[in-house]
Amino acid sequence: MIPGRGVCAEIEGKRVLAGNTELLTAYHVEIPALEDTKDYIRQGCTIIYVSVNNTFAGFLALSDTVRKESENMIDELLKLGICPVLLTGDHENAANTIASLLHIEDVKANCMPENKLAYIEQYQKNGMPVCMIGDGVNDAPALKKADVGIAMGGVGSDIAVDAADIALVDDEVKELPHLVALSKHMMVTIKLNMTFSMTLNFIAITLAILGILNPVVGALVHNAGSIFVIINSAFLLKWGSKK
Repeated sequence: MIPGRGVCAEIEGKRVLAGNTELLTAYHVEIPALEDTKDYIRQGCTIIYVSVNNTFAGFLALSDTVRKESENMIDELLKLGICPVLLTGDHENAANTIASLLHIEDVKANCMPENKLAYIEQYQKNGMPVCMIGDGVNDAPALKKADVGIAMGGVGSDIAVDAADIALVDDEVKELPHLVALSKHMMVTIKLNMTFSMTLNFIAITLAILGILNPVVGALVHNAGSIFVIINSAFLLKWGSKK
């Protein structure tokens, strides 16, 4: 496997190449002018060129299929203020076709592994936390670099799963908007609990210094505050069940 280029294999003593034009050019394989490929590219297909023993043999036209839940997932993420970005090694036409179906405006096509890494670093330098979702070998460096890396546990490559922080066992991405919304709600709860606890402790300490609050009542107030924090946090379970 040649990252960002394709694959090279020896089959029955013959060297077979399958990949993009850069791969065949690197092995000095001459690719003839093919009008059919232009039609497929305009349709959003990805072209895989094949050679046998450094002789051009033909091409494969591959078309990605969008999961039925993907469009709704992207729309839900947009409502939550998340900016989706499509990073792909596919041809620009193929990338734009998929992006248009999913309502993704930010598209980075023809990406090598190092390009994906550079884009993520650029977003992070601009103060944007990045969550990367991927499944291939080319995604591994980007998954490692992102603030949160999510890999497909079923169809994903081993190196991608190892590099990611989270592996989706069932490869279902439809739950991502719910997880993002839950994490945002959780952070609000944490901030509320901290604010309440610090305020209560400050008031209790002040009253104790003034002699208004005795040790027994102070202990009760402290425990009452802890109970409030626990109950308030427990509401997250109910919130999650509703969603």
